[in-house]
Amino acid sequence: MRKLASLVWKNVILGIKDVYVLLEIGFSIVVVCLLLFVIPKDIHREAVIYIYDETNLIESFIANSVGLREMEDVGGEFYVDSRDAVVQGMVEQKNAVGLIISNGSDETYNVELLTQPYTTDAMVRYIEIDIEDLIALISPPYDFYPDEVRNSVRVEALQQGLRDEIPFNQRLVPTIAMFMVGIMGLFVMISLIGQERSEDTLKAYRVTPAGLGLFLLSKHLILLAIGTVTFSILYIPMFGLAGYLPGLLIVWLTIVFGSCIGSLLGTVFETPMNSMLWVLLLMIVLSLPSVSLMAPTFSPWWIKLVPTYYTLFGLDAAMFPDNNGLIIWRSAGILAAIDVVLLGLSFWLFGAMVRREA
Repeated sequence: MRKLASLVWKNVILGIKDVYVLLEIGFSIVVVCLLLFVIPKDIHREAVIYIYDETNLIESFIANSVGLREMEDVGGEFYVDSRDAVVQGMVEQKNAVGLIISNGSDETYNVELLTQPYTTDAMVRYIEIDIEDLIALISPPYDFYPDEVRNSVRVEALQQGLRDEIPFNQRLVPTIAMFMVGIMGLFVMISLIGQERSEDTLKAYRVTPAGLGLFLLSKHLILLAIGTVTFSILYIPMFGLAGYLPGLLIVWLTIVFGSCIGSLLGTVFETPMNSMLWVLLLMIVLSLPSVSLMAPTFSPWWIKLVPTYYTLFGLDAAMFPDNNGLIIWRSAGILAAIDVVLLGLSFWLFGAMVRREA
């Protein structure tokens, strides 16, 4: 244990001399300040719609539902007296759409949707379906969908809570923590091993009492220590201590994953520059699950094969607690299994490289 502690302390000193420890901590302080004071909590723009309703159908429905006084406070909905007023409003509000409702024949209604020139077809179709459902519900014959259609639709909430109310700056933290803390060992370990190889210190460690196993383990431990400090700087000002320990567990497992990948690349390639192409490719692949986190509709089966998928969703479950504790422990279990395999492989390959070059 004393030998391991000496090696860890040596790596701390080297890290401070190489300033990567100070840079990591300093950059995390800058990022958390940006999250707290610069990046807004809400970036959603309120949808604006101008309505010219000759029939008073929608206006009467809203007035009866929320009351005449509250109707004035309905955000984003403006009732105007002519088609020209609808067009003028859309000219002034570039994100607005227009809706014109008039009486048709046989107790039907004519609905005209006006959109901006750059509105996508998918968005137009979405608005059309939304309006169709609304008119069907508030006008005779009141919901024209047959019973077999209604009965075939089942809505099941797998999670409970107010996840739609998560501030935007907090939603960025899982992705930032994954990149800044979780896989930082990928870069640092390549640099550390490359530095040791260039200075021929690995040959000396072969004959020391500590051995190569403790030498490599000490580097994993220093990365875990730096990651703990960096994660705490990012996490606690944003969320307090709620969910901190489960989040830290996910981060630790991801740091081990990243440092194992870094030690493998540092072992295979003689210099860090030789491995840069593989590092860039790996970063692209490891960043793909962040798309699924921000847009859950993009969740193809193959993206679950990327380990950082479990990092991101595990951190998300820890930071924004719901009835999703199973996600945390499932993510931790999968990452731990990957780490065990990579640790064994990296220690074996590292030892083989040192014996070959000795």
